[in-house]
Amino acid sequence: MPNDPAPGRLGTEARSVKFPDGSRGVILVRAGIPQEEAEALAARVWAERAETGVPNG
Repeated sequence: MPNDPAPGRLGTEARSVKFPDGSRGVILVRAGIPQEEAEALAARVWAERAETGVPNG
């Protein structure tokens, strides 16, 4: 995946992120947010999935 964010629909961008277990993935975020914030959002979603017992991956 290129380092530049991919434009999405309605003000979103697809961002490549690293999850807390070291795996990589792509999430949609609001256009223009810093990469660090995208990484933090990915970690938050990962933690919430773990709390609810939804398998990651």
